Amino acid sequence: MITVIKLIIVITISIFCIYFYPYLNFHKIGIFVKENRITAPFIFILLTALRPILFFLPSMGLTIVAGMLFGTVWGTVYVIIGGVFSTLIGFYFARWLGRGIVEKLVEKNKLFRRVEKRSRDYGKNAVLYMRLFNLPWDMVSYWAGLSGIDFKDFYIASMIPLVPISFLYTYFGSHMFAPTSAGFIISVSMLFAMGATPYVKARFMKRTYD
Repeated sequence: MITVIKLIIVITISIFCIYFYPYLNFHKIGIFVKENRITAPFIFILLTALRPILFFLPSMGLTIVAGMLFGTVWGTVYVIIGGVFSTLIGFYFARWLGRGIVEKLVEKNKLFRRVEKRSRDYGKNAVLYMRLFNLPWDMVSYWAGLSGIDFKDFYIASMIPLVPISFLYTYFGSHMFAPTSAGFIISVSMLFAMGATPYVKARFMKRTYD
């Protein structure tokens, strides 16, 4: 019965997303912000917070748009506030929806038990690396919710990179239409450096242990 209820909820959310998708493209969001300066930040934060269950809104794109619409400082603030809630919602949505199925697989399969143990032991570091490798934010939250990782470890590992990542992408968004400006060049360089850091560290660690 509970499984049926979950299925109905997911189908309802999917229908809602499909129906409202044409109204939530970035161009129309921009028009809305210009026409509703006071309420727009609250709507944006709400959209960001509910993003994990609004499957069509990419986190990176929304963060860049925040910089385009609100500027670097306020865009970063709004993205962080929304991100604090979206991270929590994504984790618990996945845990509520599919954790029971995963637990049954863990009981029956030795490989799943091994993966489950590693998730508990090294999940915090895994989440941190996935965030720094810039994997889709909500996908990481879903994975953590389905796995055996402790929520506290997951949340701490998610909050550490939230501020710098939010700042970098909103800064990039605020200079997106000025590709010859110093701000654009700096933001692209910083994004490249952030993306390359985990790879450089991994290669360094490999050479050290070899």
